[in-house]
Amino acid sequence: MSTEGRGKKSTVKMLALSLFGTKKGIIASCILVAAFVSLGIFMKQENHVKATWIWDLDDLEENQEETVSFLNNKGVNLVYLHIDFENVNTERFESFIKLASKKNIDVYALGGDPNWALTKNQKSLDTFVSIVKDYNQQSAEEEKFQGVHVDIEPYLLPAWKSERENIVTQWISNLQYLKNKVKTDSELAISGDVPFWINQVEIPGENKDMGDWMISSLDSITVMAYRDQTEGENGIKGIASPLVEQAANRSKSVIVAVNVIETDEGNHTTFHDNSLNYMNHELNLLENRFSGHPGYGGVAVHDYQYWKSSQNG
Repeated sequence: MSTEGRGKKSTVKMLALSLFGTKKGIIASCILVAAFVSLGIFMKQENHVKATWIWDLDDLEENQEETVSFLNNKGVNLVYLHIDFENVNTERFESFIKLASKKNIDVYALGGDPNWALTKNQKSLDTFVSIVKDYNQQSAEEEKFQGVHVDIEPYLLPAWKSERENIVTQWISNLQYLKNKVKTDSELAISGDVPFWINQVEIPGENKDMGDWMISSLDSITVMAYRDQTEGENGIKGIASPLVEQAANRSKSVIVAVNVIETDEGNHTTFHDNSLNYMNHELNLLENRFSGHPGYGGVAVHDYQYWKSSQNG
């Protein structure tokens, strides 16, 4: 070591001794710093979202405590709770959200219909937002929805292939309309589900894709990266990465979703036929692969009912 190097080392040592008094004090302080660093890492991990969808509210009627216990045990901190226009039961919302809030679980009002992408159906969007806002106005703080979450999948419409540009234009218009309705006189967050290939959908007349627009315009998006393994080009990480990168470029993050529902789209798109241990292993691997990535915001499991029914699998 050079004389200059020894001098710097000696200066640092003297400064440390002056601050902490003794070598034992320095050791103790180092342990304390290490503990705080570990705590910081732990807190950073805890800040990641773990979400799920609850579509069937009937299951909550008599089992709310059991539901919240399950969610808490699984580390869920965000629930998308479906709003049934035909059977709005505010008492059911109140009791569930209150129980969830005690476990630090946020609840977003969930709504969705492929037809919500069409401007002729904006009245339905109005109804959805009105239900949420009216409910929040009359509810205690611990019983309020923290946001709205929409599942609008216009690519399921028969006209998607033949009238895609027109539908995309209307879809954007409706999402902007919905955002304005949600944000007026409220602090509700707004988020939505998107397929992993959404960045391949171009916006007519603009040098921008729907994925980038969604990331920029909404508070968060949940990417339906429905695969049953993390690794590989066609794995969860591989198909979600483009949107994760886009989110990072916009100083945003996205939630990466997996599926546990039985589907006719192929066994590779769901964990339905796999054990929970296997799914947990893959999700932990996903967390590790995206560790420290600013565009990764956490995971979501679709959906609660199937997840819970497969817990003994």
